[in-house]
Amino acid sequence: MTLEIASSRLRLIALDAELARLQLEDRLAFFKALGVEIEPSWPPELMDKNALHWAADRLAAEPDKLGWHAWVYVSPVLNRLVGCGGYKGPPDAEGRVEIGYSMLQSYREQGLATEGVLALLEWAYGHDAVKSVSAVTRADRDASHRVLEKAGFQFLRSRFDAAEDCDVVEWEHHPAKEAAA
Repeated sequence: MTLEIASSRLRLIALDAELARLQLEDRLAFFKALGVEIEPSWPPELMDKNALHWAADRLAAEPDKLGWHAWVYVSPVLNRLVGCGGYKGPPDAEGRVEIGYSMLQSYREQGLATEGVLALLEWAYGHDAVKSVSAVTRADRDASHRVLEKAGFQFLRSRFDAAEDCDVVEWEHHPAKEAAA
């Protein structure tokens, strides 16, 4: 089953376990399965091998949770992958999900990351269980902060993340806050 959503300039396709496996093991087959042109610079910098393996493992372990993990952003005009996004899993007991995203360098500063995040927010809030969406960014990622601000996220706090060995910024989004803005 394919899960796809569209925005004005993007198609977002949720990866399933097979697509995630192909992304790791056979990039040409991955592009072919998605029906897109080969993108030599794939994946984006924040989707390193560890992140790709994590997504593949989660999708294999939770095949019934399609959409709550990895999505790819496709430019329908170029028929190319331009970025990715998704969640760290389905909503927790409080109705919270954590979003993440990364764009290929050549497609940054065009509003595509914001457009992808907004599409994923709309998809998530289409599920009654989702009450809020959180994000954590590195403190030195001003462009990423702008994406979240434009998408209606509110700054929560800055802190040091020992696992990442850097300062991070925590963000939160509530549908009521977006509507009031």
